[in-house]
Amino acid sequence: MKYLSAKSKLNIDAQDGGFTTTFLCYCLESEILDAVVVVKDKNWKPFPYIATNTVELLKSPKSKYSISPNNKLLEYATENYDKVGLVGLPCHILGGLQYSLELKVGLFCTKNFSYDVLKNIIKEKFNISIDEVIKMNISKGKFIIETLKRNNLIYSEKVIYEIPIKEIEKLCNLGCRLCTDFSAKYADVSVGSVGSKEGWNTVIIRNKKVENIINEMIERDLIEVNETVDINMVKKLENIKMKNEELNKCSAYFAVCPSFF
Repeated sequence: MKYLSAKSKLNIDAQDGGFTTTFLCYCLESEILDAVVVVKDKNWKPFPYIATNTVELLKSPKSKYSISPNNKLLEYATENYDKVGLVGLPCHILGGLQYSLELKVGLFCTKNFSYDVLKNIIKEKFNISIDEVIKMNISKGKFIIETLKRNNLIYSEKVIYEIPIKEIEKLCNLGCRLCTDFSAKYADVSVGSVGSKEGWNTVIIRNKKVENIINEMIERDLIEVNETVDINMVKKLENIKMKNEELNKCSAYFAVCPSFF
């Protein structure tokens, strides 16, 4: 396992460093993958779809903090394409293990929300509509959204709103409260922003195949990399989620022996 900070050298619209999009574009163009299951959205409501080329792939940038049933497409994808990739949260990657996938790209995740809950949070906390949002992020203990305020017909300025994640974490999906996997440990490569400077991605390389692909991308000048990752920050969040193991045990005990509680 190897940790890197990476940043795309391509001019793409991305969440942080653009590594995931650049990585998948390269895999599709190099025929390492025939198709990849990713997420699109309509007004930030996510839904899964299959991208088979870079044009389709570039329609799915940025993180969406609502549930998307990505794995519903895996049966169709693996029956119709030879080399299938999956991009998803740790729960998607875990569920994807039952399929024959060429590459599994996992995304760091602390928690997620239903779409209606997320829409209400944005309305109640920031007094804006979700369709005004151009980017969302959870970083350094805060839930952050960006909008554009138009000054005139030509110029606009970015407006940033943020609140402590503690104010809304109780509204997250129930399954997130029991999840023990922050960094998608069953993926071939895991990607997030924790541990890297702003505008860069932290990349966890989990096998030789991915390492070879990344080396090829560096040689072709598609990405910039360095090894200045704050690994302790990544491990801190991994350990926080691992604490849910005890909660899971208690839940299992309660289900089997409710009279003990």
